Amino acid sequence: MHRREFLTGTAGTFLTACTTAPRAAPRVLTPVPPVLVQRERILKTLVGLRPYRTGGYRLSEETINGKNLVHNYGHGGDGVSLSWGCAQMAAERARLRARGKIAIMGSGVMGLTTGFILASWGHEVSIYAKDFPPNTTSNIAGALILVPDDTDPRIARYCHEGWERYVGKPGYGVKYVNHRFLGERNTDTSANGFLGRRVRRENPTVLVDPGIYLARLVEDFKSLGGALYSKRFETTADVLALEETTIVNCTGLGAGDLFLDSKVLPVRGQLTLLQPQPEIDYSYIAREPGLTSLYMFPRETSIVLGGTRKRGVASRIVDPSIIERVMEGHGEMASWAGGATVAGV
Repeated sequence: MHRREFLTGTAGTFLTACTTAPRAAPRVLTPVPPVLVQRERILKTLVGLRPYRTGGYRLSEETINGKNLVHNYGHGGDGVSLSWGCAQMAAERARLRARGKIAIMGSGVMGLTTGFILASWGHEVSIYAKDFPPNTTSNIAGALILVPDDTDPRIARYCHEGWERYVGKPGYGVKYVNHRFLGERNTDTSANGFLGRRVRRENPTVLVDPGIYLARLVEDFKSLGGALYSKRFETTADVLALEETTIVNCTGLGAGDLFLDSKVLPVRGQLTLLQPQPEIDYSYIAREPGLTSLYMFPRETSIVLGGTRKRGVASRIVDPSIIERVMEGHGEMASWAGGATVAGV
C-alpha cells in the first residue's frame, strides 16, 4: 500500500493515540481557525521526487564480491512514516552480518535512522552521501505519519514505538495534530463543513517538521560517534570500493541505477509553504479531482499546502499552474473551516 491510496481514501492507518478509529455517528464539529491562504504569505514552493518502487519497497540482503549488502529503499511517499520500522529491520540484518565497521549509503531519513540505531548499539558507522540535510528528499516530505494497513506487524510496531518517543520532545519538531480525513465534495453544503465534505475520520496524528527533526537526528548520530562523508556513487563498483564489508543501501531513487532495479521510478510532488500560524492545530487530507488530493499540515516553521502526485515525472522545476490550483483549492477549504458543523460517515 502506498501514499496515493491514502490520498484517494481506500486505506490507511493513522499513528494516533488510539490504534483504531470507530465509525462515527453524525456529530457537531468544533469550528476551527482558517488557514490564511494568501499569496503574500507564501514563503516558498518546493518540488520533491518520491523514490517509489513498483510492487513495494525493497528490504532484503545480498552478497556481491564479498560485500554484505542490506537494501532498504523504494518507500515512495511513506519513507518518513516507515523510517523507524524499516530502519530497525535493516539495522538488525546488518548487525548479524557486520564484521567491523558498517557503511550506510544515503543520508535521508532512512539512512540517518538506520545509522543512528546501529550507532546506538555500539557499532562504528559511517554514512556516505552526495547531499545531507537540509538538502535531501526527506527534507521536502509532507511528513504526516501514516503507516499503511498492510505493513508487516513487526515493522508497524517499531514505527509506532519510534515516533511515540519523539512526540513533544523539545527541539525535534514532532507533535500531535487533530487530523481530519475528508471525503469528496457533497452538494449539501449546509450540513457539512469544509466545502460540503464529511469528515470520514478524525484522530490525533503525529506530524513531523522534517527540517527540524532531520537536523537533530544528524546531531544525535554524530554524538554517538557516527561519521558523515561526502561521496557520489555512480556505479556498483563505487559501492564495492568502500572499505566496509557490511553496507546498508538507503539511496532511494539512486538505487535504481546503482543496482539495475527497473522497478524504481520518481513520483513528483510539489509543496507550497505559507507563513506559520500557531493557532492551527489541525490537519486534513481530502480527495480533489485533478490534484489527487488537497492536504494541509501545520508545522512550527510553516503551513504546508500540497496536492500533487505525478508518477514517472522527474522534473524539479516549479509549476506555477499547480501553485494556482493548490492555492485556490485550499482557499475554498479555508472559507469553510470556521463553519464546520456536522460530521460523520
